[in-house]
Amino acid sequence: MTPHELWTALPEETRERVDALVVRRLKMRAVKEMRESGVSPRPGLYDCAELVAARTEILADRLVPLPRQDVDALAGEAVGLPEPPVALELEWDGDTWGWILLLGAVLPGPSARPHPLAHWQQADWTEPLATARALADRLAVPLRGPGDDGPPGVRAE
Repeated sequence: MTPHELWTALPEETRERVDALVVRRLKMRAVKEMRESGVSPRPGLYDCAELVAARTEILADRLVPLPRQDVDALAGEAVGLPEPPVALELEWDGDTWGWILLLGAVLPGPSARPHPLAHWQQADWTEPLATARALADRLAVPLRGPGDDGPPGVRAE
């Protein structure tokens, strides 16, 4: 099903909810909204993802701004954590729209997961990796995780 066919098949109320989620950058919730809309046959995951991508382009001027993810902003967020981080950790993750680089603060103690500080989804990883290194330097903590090679299985250009 094309994005246009799916969009016209959705009830008006669902289209309004999908657009509201897209504007708030809640892509997976928008996909879920479409899949649970009652349209028969149930739209497929990839059809919904294509429609979310199309709606994101159409609504680009209304998207909620991304939070600042520069060294100053992230250092301010790290200072607000319950305890000072003992390390920063980078991790690759992937979703329907591509690779994501996650930056987390490792807190002292047996914490199960690092506290999320930032995430980037783009093709050029130079700036996010430099930001993570500069933040680790500013906080005087080690930076663990992948190097400058880019996501697994993706050759750096």
